[in-house]
Amino acid sequence: MLVSGSHSGDGADDESRSSSKGAKPASAKKHAIWEFESPVRFLSWRDVNIESLGYDPRSSYVEKFWLPFLGPSTVLLARRITESLESEPYGFTVDLEEMSIMMGLGGATNRHSSIQKTLNRLLVFELARIMPSKAVSVRLKLPPLPQRYINRLPEHIQELHAKEIQEAPETSLTAVRTRARSLALTLLKLGHDKTAIEKQLISWRFHPSVCYETLSWLEQASPHRSTEDTTDTEQEEVSTKGLQP
Repeated sequence: MLVSGSHSGDGADDESRSSSKGAKPASAKKHAIWEFESPVRFLSWRDVNIESLGYDPRSSYVEKFWLPFLGPSTVLLARRITESLESEPYGFTVDLEEMSIMMGLGGATNRHSSIQKTLNRLLVFELARIMPSKAVSVRLKLPPLPQRYINRLPEHIQELHAKEIQEAPETSLTAVRTRARSLALTLLKLGHDKTAIEKQLISWRFHPSVCYETLSWLEQASPHRSTEDTTDTEQEEVSTKGLQP
């Protein structure tokens, strides 16, 4: 249930305030607190784009870069939910008090309890959503850290993040970026401005970090590319009506 007048606000939870010295709180959008009722049913939130470029919650990337904002308890919760969904892909149900105790958060489950705050942080950062059935749909992978959060990390951690991304092996993320660039360039050739291109990429469910990177690339690439440089395939993939990625 939603608790009227209450919010799960900006900044990391109490556990995460000291998890990365110097990190500024995340400016996650405020939202009405959801009061989870026991038992809680968890389902997989399948999103092809996020899963193609995202990171397993058990990865070192999440521990190094997402943890300062999510907090240790939320990262641990995401890991445990992912593990359970791997063995029970059609979803599973858990007693809220038992889950809280097993995570070391105590047995309290009221709306001000640690387990309620931890679950709500998944909602704040759009790593989970409440379904009409009241089940909790959780992402199996976390997206790359958004630029606005990267900017809040200490400078040396920002440099570490940039290095890790740059040195990452060729993965499906490369294919996603290439696809986004190809579509964005063709939209530009068709006369769309940068704002329209960004909205179109978002409507195609490209992750915001990919959209940001694509527009930055477009700023540099567009002056040096002519219409003739666009391949026939690119031209065929996008039209001014009924566009599909």
